[in-house]
Amino acid sequence: MTRALHAVTSGHATASADDDSRQLSQLPRRGRSTGTFVDVILAQGAAETRLEAALQGQKRLRAENARLVRLLQAASRNAATAQRMARHDCLTGLPNRLFLIERLQKAIAAAGQRHRRLALLFIDLDGFKAVNDTLGHAVADRLLAAVASRIASCVRTDDIACRYGGDEFVALLGDLTDPSIAIRVSEKIREHIAEIYTISGHEIRITASIGLAVYPDEGDQWGALLSHADAAMYRDKATRRGC
Repeated sequence: MTRALHAVTSGHATASADDDSRQLSQLPRRGRSTGTFVDVILAQGAAETRLEAALQGQKRLRAENARLVRLLQAASRNAATAQRMARHDCLTGLPNRLFLIERLQKAIAAAGQRHRRLALLFIDLDGFKAVNDTLGHAVADRLLAAVASRIASCVRTDDIACRYGGDEFVALLGDLTDPSIAIRVSEKIREHIAEIYTISGHEIRITASIGLAVYPDEGDQWGALLSHADAAMYRDKATRRGC
């Protein structure tokens, strides 16, 4: 019986020891499982932080790209404005001498290839200095702008009217099938300029002297054409007999 009791007691002790051993063996596994879960949580948090940082970075990049696009658009507009100002008269809005010469060179080349004529009308205002001296620069400037508008309204759609300088204007008439077209345009310009202007309460009358040169009759280079048209204008101013 003693041996049996000892056996039972030993059996219980062995079973208890085995249970303790199993419990102890499970503790590391639970520790590793808990550690892995914490690591996952930490990794997820770090990933969310990186994602948020990436999203913020994308947002900053989009904002910077939008700013650069605006700067490029403004630069493009400024370049276009500068280019236009370089070739246009700020007072009248008409093309200036530089623009005229560029267009005249191209028009001569085109006319030569197509065996067509073109004409230059050199226009100078008579008595403009008296208006400037008696009524002042502001009125004189408004008169020039009004004259420019009338000249521009007289030329055809594909032609150009330019302010050459001071109170001088030039009209370039291209692709002429008949030189008499240039004469009719010059007469129309003369009539429109001679109509009364009302500026700042002043009624102003002014006339114009106009010289005509035709390509290739009076020259096949832009300088020669301008020189002939200018000389014809001075003859018109001296004789008052028209072109």
